[in-house]
Amino acid sequence: MPAAGPRDEVPQDANGAVHWRRSLRTRIALWAGLVNVALLLLLVLGTAWFARRLITEDARRNTHATAQEAAERLDNAMRVVTITTHGISDLVANARLSPDELTTTMRAMVKATPGCAGGLLILEPRTREDAPFARYVAADGRDRDFIADAYPFRDQGWYQRTVASPAGWWSEPYLHRTAGDTWMVTYNMPLREPGRRAHTRGMVSLDLPLENLIAMVESLSGLPGWRVSLVAPAGTLALNPEVGVERLETLDDYIQRSGRRDLRRAAEAVRLRQPLQHVHVDAVTGEKRYTVVVPVGDSGWNLLVAQSYDLIVARLNHALWLLAAAGALLALLCMLVVRKLAKYISLPVEGLSASATQLAQGDYDTPVPFRARHDEVGQMARTLEHARGSIQQQLREIEDMTAARQKLESELSIARDIQQAMLPPGRVIDRENAHLEAYARLEPAKAVGGDFYCFIETSADELWFAIGDVSDKGVPAALFMARTVTVLEVAASSHRGPDRVLAEASRRLVEGNETCMFATVLCGRVDVRSGACTLASAGHDAPLLLHADGRHEVLPVEPGPPLGFEVSQGFAVWTGQLPAGATLLAYTDGVTEAFDPDDRPFGLDRLREALRSGCGAREQCEQLIAQVHAFTHPAPQSDDITVLAIRRRLDSASASPEAPPHQETPHADATVHSP
Repeated sequence: MPAAGPRDEVPQDANGAVHWRRSLRTRIALWAGLVNVALLLLLVLGTAWFARRLITEDARRNTHATAQEAAERLDNAMRVVTITTHGISDLVANARLSPDELTTTMRAMVKATPGCAGGLLILEPRTREDAPFARYVAADGRDRDFIADAYPFRDQGWYQRTVASPAGWWSEPYLHRTAGDTWMVTYNMPLREPGRRAHTRGMVSLDLPLENLIAMVESLSGLPGWRVSLVAPAGTLALNPEVGVERLETLDDYIQRSGRRDLRRAAEAVRLRQPLQHVHVDAVTGEKRYTVVVPVGDSGWNLLVAQSYDLIVARLNHALWLLAAAGALLALLCMLVVRKLAKYISLPVEGLSASATQLAQGDYDTPVPFRARHDEVGQMARTLEHARGSIQQQLREIEDMTAARQKLESELSIARDIQQAMLPPGRVIDRENAHLEAYARLEPAKAVGGDFYCFIETSADELWFAIGDVSDKGVPAALFMARTVTVLEVAASSHRGPDRVLAEASRRLVEGNETCMFATVLCGRVDVRSGACTLASAGHDAPLLLHADGRHEVLPVEPGPPLGFEVSQGFAVWTGQLPAGATLLAYTDGVTEAFDPDDRPFGLDRLREALRSGCGAREQCEQLIAQVHAFTHPAPQSDDITVLAIRRRLDSASASPEAPPHQETPHADATVHSP
């Protein structure tokens, strides 16, 4: 049996029992706890999702309603100022009042306007006889006569803008020196007589302390997570938690300076004087906020109120953590109770586990307990007992099979050695100035294979050779291969032509071939001295002729029928010359049909590219087989591979002069004829 790996080792106590942390009862308790935790988690998540939506939506509505209410308070306060200013404008423009009456009227209006700090009335004369009137009336009695003080009010921008304006307008916050260095906002109104082409006679304005406006919304800033900003008509920040009014910084300047890109939509709404509800993330702190932009009536002022989402979620998360902690405690108690109950259920299973452990340790003699029970435990016990008996039987069979396999492997190894011993070694034949190298190499796909080759010297100057491929693999192919080699050697010793050798082998191999096996064979004879070569093929691939100058060609050897199917006499004969320095290369289909991992064959083109002129016969064979293996790696070898090479060379003293390198050496005359 295979040894247990590191992952199969289970911690056990001294008695061989499973440790309590991995026991069945603990697992039951853990699973029960996990189910409870999962249900609790789903409950918490569902509650969190619903509560988050409910709370955030309620926070949005609350923020919007609060901001709307604060804006209405501001609008009411500012509307009183605008109404009072319009009243003064109508009264003064339509009546001829003396300077004292004008002063009295202004003082009454200032006192009648809630929060008003003072008012300014400038009245230009109708005629040259009339005197101009320009007086500031303060609520605390500190009046100022601009005419008596020779104050150049006509050169001031606020005056020029007012008299040119078609209607009243609110100023930006400014430091009012006359009122005692107090930050003020002023509503300015031009004085015009009735009529379409009314002449502008001056202006009237009422001052409102900025702190009065801020007091109406400042209470919102004290709420946890709330931020309130009040923006003047031209964009000046009259109230902001980070920017004091004394800096006279606009909202756009603040965004540019502080990098608060998330407020650009709010700034656009302020410029357009449009309401906005906007969820954004603070570009500086990363805090998520909900911001509301509310225009303050028609005054041009805007109120920005933002509430922190993180603070809302933090309160929600605190409640959820308390709920999760209580649920986890309940789940733990449930696990302990379930473990107590699981103890009574798991005892029989623990007994079966101990029996299974004994079986795993190789103890197949101890019977399995609880076989008499009528529940699932009894059924499992009977199954283990049956498995125990089956394992004992299989162990006996495995021992027999192992012995048989070892014997078969030994026999196959011997058969491989015998098959390799049957194949002749390479040889070099020297005859005076002629030298012939012959070498072949066979690599079977299995222990033994069906490819073969042979070299036969029937006379001193002749070398017979053959290469073949049996139709099957393994032991049957090896036996048929041995028979084929024997038949070819006998036939070569008694016949002169390769065609007669193949015809004789065809007749002999058909006899008793009940398995219908066959072999393709290329048989040839070469004269060592003259280089005359004769070839015949029984269904085998034509060989290649590699010339000394690197040219190569496929010899036109016409294939006849394979050996073993039926008796055949018709084998075509190719007769030609093996030139000096040339190599004849024969191979089996295990070379051209060797496939790489992508199922692409090595093919004849790659075989031609692998040939190298000037190499010896052995080097040519080994180099070609090495390239085949490099091409197919890491795919396994699918067929036997056999390569045979015959190279003829002459000594330089007697060799015929070769053509210059730039010219082709013509191939010797070759003829193909059939008997």
